[in-house]
Amino acid sequence: MVTIREATRADEDVLRRLEDASPQGHDARISSERTTFFYRSDLFSRARVLLALERAQAVGVMAYALKEVFVGGEPVPVAYFYDLRSDPAYRRSMKRGLWELWRAVREEAAAAGAWFVYGHVKGDNVEAIRVFTKGGGQVVGGFDVLLLPTRPGRVQLNPVPEWNGAVARLSEAVGRRDLRPPDVAEVYARGTELGYLRGVFSSQTRRGYAQASVWDCSHVHRQRVLAVPRLFRVLAEGINPLSRLLPLPRLPIPGQTLALWHVFDVLVDGPDGRRQLKRILADLLCRAHANGADLLAVFRSHGDPLVQLPPILLKETLSYQTVALPLAGRLPVPPLYLDIRDL
Repeated sequence: MVTIREATRADEDVLRRLEDASPQGHDARISSERTTFFYRSDLFSRARVLLALERAQAVGVMAYALKEVFVGGEPVPVAYFYDLRSDPAYRRSMKRGLWELWRAVREEAAAAGAWFVYGHVKGDNVEAIRVFTKGGGQVVGGFDVLLLPTRPGRVQLNPVPEWNGAVARLSEAVGRRDLRPPDVAEVYARGTELGYLRGVFSSQTRRGYAQASVWDCSHVHRQRVLAVPRLFRVLAEGINPLSRLLPLPRLPIPGQTLALWHVFDVLVDGPDGRRQLKRILADLLCRAHANGADLLAVFRSHGDPLVQLPPILLKETLSYQTVALPLAGRLPVPPLYLDIRDL
């Protein structure tokens, strides 16, 4: 018999075991290393981490947060699920432990009045997407993550002195896009409080403007590389030795533990805006390297007209699907806002 209970900080070792047993991806496979399993839950005011047990053995974990977002231009309650992990013996069939976790999250979210439960699933995780849609869920959108290896170089830009103005400008440009929280500044304030927000960087000319925000959780969360695509392995063999002598990026290799900076809430405006974003990204690659980060992770929601990325040659692109299970209201439609707390 499977029972569900709320996980606590005393369960860190159990949660870490489930995390280690659940590497993410196929061609590019990574495993998370956290100082605490709850570092994402700490971002939300109403979050729960649920643990599934059978005969006192932990077989799965799933977290969710209740929050308010815009849907159809109006603020509505929704539930966001994340950190779904399972014992390998249960992942094959998605039965018992994981189904009980899903049932518990659906029931609790419905009782709280949530319009739907949503989350993000890696695009090559076909099995998880199939199971989710078979259970009544739908794919409602998606986004890409561009992984850029950092490199040594001169840092020229500084973050804006106060991020409130930049966040207000972003909120006005995004409007009431589906999945955007009503108060984006509150998210930035919480990120500042936890030490995640590195700042907002901007660049402007008379013909264009760009800005991008940076999130750094590397003091609580890093990625361990288990496998990389063959092309990256070949490039790493040639480039990595040279990076000790020349200002070249160092490519990730299996066995390496990576620190990432997340680049989100990108805004590009005007005919010269893309060139200004290129300047910001070039500076962030050097700034991140100087601060010990290995990769920039640049987030781009599918169909987002505000994110006009310049051509980037050396990158690895990960694609994610956003899935949602309807409960009491209509589902979101793209382009979707990417809440940094969800990423």
